[in-house]
Amino acid sequence: MIEKKIVVVGSGPAGLATALSLAKIAPKLAENMVILEREKHPRPKLCGGGVTALADEILRFLEVETTFGFPIHWVRLVVDHRPIDFHRDNLMRIVYRPEFDGELAAHARRAGLDLREDEAVVTVERVGEYLEVQTERRRYRCRVLVAADGAKSLVRRNFFSEEPSLVSRLMEVAIQVNRSETVEFCENIATLDFSEMQNDLQGYVWEFPALINGSPHMNIGIFDSRVLQKARANLRPMLARKLESRGLPSAEICLQGHPERWFAPTSSYARPNVILVGDAAGVEPLFGEGISFALAYGPVAARTVTQAFQKDDFSFSCYRDLILRSRLGKLLNRNRRLARCFYRREFRYLGPLLSKVSLLYFKFKPSRPINISNYL
Repeated sequence: MIEKKIVVVGSGPAGLATALSLAKIAPKLAENMVILEREKHPRPKLCGGGVTALADEILRFLEVETTFGFPIHWVRLVVDHRPIDFHRDNLMRIVYRPEFDGELAAHARRAGLDLREDEAVVTVERVGEYLEVQTERRRYRCRVLVAADGAKSLVRRNFFSEEPSLVSRLMEVAIQVNRSETVEFCENIATLDFSEMQNDLQGYVWEFPALINGSPHMNIGIFDSRVLQKARANLRPMLARKLESRGLPSAEICLQGHPERWFAPTSSYARPNVILVGDAAGVEPLFGEGISFALAYGPVAARTVTQAFQKDDFSFSCYRDLILRSRLGKLLNRNRRLARCFYRREFRYLGPLLSKVSLLYFKFKPSRPINISNYL
């Protein structure tokens, strides 16, 4: 049995941002923490890969330099088949998630954090005032468990089974292209096409230029927020139509799908000794931006865990309120409310309003110095 004060399950953006934030604000606690990852970096990860200014702000706070990725200077929104373009240099960038997560993991190791890869968690159980975590290799006992193990979180299933399912759906494919013949690479354009809202899609089809292992690809996918309880959209033919519009034979392409949990203010995000972060807790359902919001959980969770040890109170009864009062929570709540408006069929003609919201969303700029108090 290995004794640790803190066990973090998962080493994606949320888990590593939590661990790195702890290393900054409570280094002694971070010395008694272990991060468990079931795979080995760089590991496969489906994701559109959009990194906005919000993510870059958190990364600067964490002193992580991940400036790679393909820069986007133009975002094109297509609403009811009508394009709306807006521009800013380096408005966002598209990263390859295995590379992005791998660089975060490398930074964590350089910071002296105990990251144990290829060690999947098998069971988690409560034993008195502690939690015991059994992996494929060994057993741990801890006072605090941070669940950063994604939308299909094992920890969430164990401790939050009564919570309703609030899950978005995504499908995507990456297709190698000729860089000089692909307008998205030539003009640094990312497209979000909302036209399929007329077919009950609560989201959009994306077309992102991406460098995968240095090779130019188009990452083409579809996001269905499911933020409204309506007819379930059939995603496959919608994505097939987009591929065929680009001259790609959809029948010959292997599509991959994955879920994404979205944030709801009335849900639970903690149990005694357990807190949820990132996809295990929920990200925003307007654009389904996972990376930035997963990173933003890190400082909030780190401060919450630090206070628990200072007060010797591991109930985490205030964690949801801390999220809601934080900058993270305000952004999540704002985007949830906007999503519930935009994805009503009667709103799909409000292109100018969508454009204004998108400008605010993508042109986010830090208004204050970067420090952890920005998120509390």
